[in-house]
Amino acid sequence: MHPSPPSPSMEADKNQSMAPTASRRSCPSFMRTKRAIFALSMLVIVSAVLIALGAANILHPRSDVSSDDGGGAGSDSSTNSTVPTDDPPTITITQNGITIPPGDWRPENSSRIADGTPLRIMALGASLVRGEFSTGDVGFRQTMREELTGTLGAVVNMVGSQRFGDMLDNDLEAYGGNRVTQIHEHARRIVPRLQPNLFLVHVGSNNVLQHRDVNRTGADLFAFVDYLLTASPRAAVVVSTCLTNTVPGCEPEILDVNRQYRALMRDRFAGRPVLLAEMHPSEGFPGRPQVADIGPDGTHPTDYGYALMGRIFVDAVRVADDLGYLRRPVPNGLADDGEAGRANETSATAELPPTATPTRVTRTTRATSTVATGTATSATASTSPRL
Repeated sequence: MHPSPPSPSMEADKNQSMAPTASRRSCPSFMRTKRAIFALSMLVIVSAVLIALGAANILHPRSDVSSDDGGGAGSDSSTNSTVPTDDPPTITITQNGITIPPGDWRPENSSRIADGTPLRIMALGASLVRGEFSTGDVGFRQTMREELTGTLGAVVNMVGSQRFGDMLDNDLEAYGGNRVTQIHEHARRIVPRLQPNLFLVHVGSNNVLQHRDVNRTGADLFAFVDYLLTASPRAAVVVSTCLTNTVPGCEPEILDVNRQYRALMRDRFAGRPVLLAEMHPSEGFPGRPQVADIGPDGTHPTDYGYALMGRIFVDAVRVADDLGYLRRPVPNGLADDGEAGRANETSATAELPPTATPTRVTRTTRATSTVATGTATSATASTSPRL
């Protein structure tokens, strides 16, 4: 018997029963297509983000990270030079506010205070270095010298063409009212002869008080310090920022000059024996002269403020010693101890190398300037500005 052909109604039922099956087969294909498009879109987005981060140097490894020893002689220099970066040089600031420039400079003939290295110190600046308006006109120098000799056990000789203040070792190179370029010129006449192994520089307030070259005070200081290191090759230099100032209108420019000085440490003094002693309270370090420690003229500190300055300089000398910046001074006949032989002196004599022939020697007080040639002396009124 042959089967009878399906009726039209049966064909319709069959087609209706097959329609859902075809629909179910097309759904997985559509979903797979959507997932592929989504995955491709995410891949494009992630790739774009990675490219952007790489262009911004965020994913680049740092090449200037070194061990705590500052990358000394025992470090592997190849690890610090494989990936160049545009990161600025890194300075170090101690907890006492002493800024160390980038690099790990240390001379081959470095010598420590503990090994008996004498400090032949030249203090350079203007009336703040002279200590004007302090008791005995000793300023920060007496406190500093006492702590260097007492606490650090250093042998100290303060040197310079000037003598000022009621202390035995009172030599210095400081002139009231001097701006940076002016004390630079004075230094040219005396530094080559005395060859200090340590300079203390506090200068810049007169640029502000006289409104002269404030925008280039930092550049002038760099030229000055560069000269000192060239003229006295065994020397280290401690520069300080300017004190806070209460003269109306001056403090903003004081802050500007200090910013210039701090930038020099990062940008110009890398690998050189230069330290910056922070004297201004703006950076938050303790033991800085505050507004209350500035005298009535708005510029010169009280005795207490001067003593704070002296201790800050001592902190800087200690850091210089720890870093190995110090070297023995050039032997030129100057005594190691600046007080030796002065206790019973009857006249003020400049401390110069024995080969020099002094023709004019000055001993100045705040009110008078005494000029001595041989045994004759005469007193004349001081004409130095009081700033």
